[in-house]
Amino acid sequence: MKRWIPEPLYGAKPWIFMVGGAVLAIGMMAWSWWNGAWSPWGGLLCFAGAASAISGGAILQLRQNYRVRSKWRRDRERDAAQDRSK
Repeated sequence: MKRWIPEPLYGAKPWIFMVGGAVLAIGMMAWSWWNGAWSPWGGLLCFAGAASAISGGAILQLRQNYRVRSKWRRDRERDAAQDRSK
């Protein structure tokens, strides 16, 4: 059974991934530039930040696409159209 997540947290999760990942990736690039060399941990954290930002964007896009095609939305729009025609 799926866990219930409050709606504000559910909606904020992809944005947290995108912003947190971008900050981590850019921070690691700036830190490596400041040091003048890439460390293994710096490269790994930069990669993790970029992957987090990309996955957050993908989650957001998938949710938007799903909502457009969802049966619930189609049914709601059909019911609203029927109500207007009465």
